[in-house]
Amino acid sequence: MRRRVGWKAALATVIVLLMGGDAQAQQLAQQQEGLRAASRPKRPDICFNRPEIEAEAIVRAGMIIRDHARACARRGHDTGILQLWAAFDSANADKLQDAVQVRAQAYKRNWPKDPNIAQRYANESVASRQLVDFAPEECMALRDLVEGFKIWPDYMKHVRSVEVGQVLVLIRQCPRRSPGEPGARLD
Repeated sequence: MRRRVGWKAALATVIVLLMGGDAQAQQLAQQQEGLRAASRPKRPDICFNRPEIEAEAIVRAGMIIRDHARACARRGHDTGILQLWAAFDSANADKLQDAVQVRAQAYKRNWPKDPNIAQRYANESVASRQLVDFAPEECMALRDLVEGFKIWPDYMKHVRSVEVGQVLVLIRQCPRRSPGEPGARLD
């Protein structure tokens, strides 16, 4: 009798270990892919190449800065940030428009049947960054940031240090060059 209980206990232990080991293996695989327990997995059939990721980051950064500048103006903290951003936007309109075009092609390639997907991603990126209440300190920090954009490389430094990582959280980078991917970066 004792032998049967030992055998069943051993079998139950092995099953528990196997099941627990499988969960641990999944968790390890997710961590290696950059996914955390609460994050949604990235679709394997959707990917952006490096210039597309950078273009998405350029566009997102501009949308977020403009949205935050509007929030500062609405609350009366600093109405001049929007004019500063508009001046930079106008001075670099060709580069920003190039990024918009590269981004649009990436969305069209990945979601050919959904013409509104780019707008949904834009809405999500702006909404996810909105603060409940903009304090004057946030507006001062935003003014400092925008005033630091003297030339395009200054803006790209911000984009690469902040926004590219945000894009990579949402969209997988293609494992190799996509058809038609240019070798040059967008700066």
